[in-house]
Amino acid sequence: MNLEPKEFWRMLENATWVVWDETFRYCLVGLPGEGYWLYRYERNPQRASLLADGEEAARIARAMGVEDVAA
Repeated sequence: MNLEPKEFWRMLENATWVVWDETFRYCLVGLPGEGYWLYRYERNPQRASLLADGEEAARIARAMGVEDVAA
């Protein structure tokens, strides 16, 4: 699933936490009461592709050291 750039940046504005890895352009996002997502952001063409969500994204967040990820 891809998100348009405007939708992606709007989601980041509302996030509880965001972990951004500039090297690989991965963005891990957590929204209160909604869940967790791992995206890869492409600059050309601009788009955000969903790589993982739900428990898989939460597992990745914990592995990356995000301490407040809900079980």
